[in-house]
Amino acid sequence: MKERRVIRGVTNQFQHSGPVHIVVDDGNFKDGWRVTAFYMAPMEPFHASAGGYDCYGVLATHPDAIPDDNVPNNVGWNWEDRRQIAWGSQAMFGSSSPDWLNGGLIDPSHVVIRDLYLGITSGSGAVSAVYFNYFIEIERVVLDDNQSIMALVQEKAAGA
Repeated sequence: MKERRVIRGVTNQFQHSGPVHIVVDDGNFKDGWRVTAFYMAPMEPFHASAGGYDCYGVLATHPDAIPDDNVPNNVGWNWEDRRQIAWGSQAMFGSSSPDWLNGGLIDPSHVVIRDLYLGITSGSGAVSAVYFNYFIEIERVVLDDNQSIMALVQEKAAGA
């Protein structure tokens, strides 16, 4: 079995397409996965309107953990919610000048057993035709029975 996996793709903004369901579960509860890299960027970073394509996103273990409580059709960052495990952003300066890729913040103690959910929102509320790339790297973690049970509980637990 591979020790590392790369998951990458393209998605529309969360407010237009909802969370992206990323299948990680391999059917073996003793195989856990730790997120080691999380990046996002607009598909067309040098487009004339790219300055409005700032984006921010979140990786979570449950789709209900992604929406902002105050603005439900936007992504929210809630570091107290244990179901959120990684947060990232990409700034676009000027009309067509991307900033360096921001690797975001990843909770190194979290192990995923089931699936991940991704939400990306444009910082400027760009139109629905704007799509964003995502790149997620995960590494395998072998778990014993107790660790596996604790990881499954963490995936569902909302509070600290």
